[in-house]
Amino acid sequence: MKKLFAILLLLCLALLVEVKAQGILEKNGKVFHLHPGEKEYNYAQAYRSGNMLYISGTVGSGTMDEATERVYKTLELTLKKYGLDFTHVVKENLYTRDMEATKKSIAVRKKYYGTHSPAATWVQIDRLFDEASVLEVELIAEIKKTE
Repeated sequence: MKKLFAILLLLCLALLVEVKAQGILEKNGKVFHLHPGEKEYNYAQAYRSGNMLYISGTVGSGTMDEATERVYKTLELTLKKYGLDFTHVVKENLYTRDMEATKKSIAVRKKYYGTHSPAATWVQIDRLFDEASVLEVELIAEIKKTE
């Protein structure tokens, strides 16, 4: 019985985490909040203005491969909230604490972009807002008039 209760508890927690990870797209369709703490710092994960979507810097920690996977998976989730994917991205700004490790993780990034190539700027920096983060990526995506 205790085992069954523990399994049910873990399933409920996993579902709660998944629901929280989906974020909130405000009724006006312009602003998307991924984390509750965003309002405390007065920013949003994404903001739509006309046919452009501006996605805030998304961070990852751990090894560079882990960070890269986490960042692009979160960016994918954000794009999907607006019915978009990486083919809609027109500009990418990437900030890394280790450019050589970032170059070695290029296959992870390519998995998301496929053959699409947005304009991109990659910069090595000393640290990010969260000291444990090793990578931050922000995007600008174009929403086509038919979407």
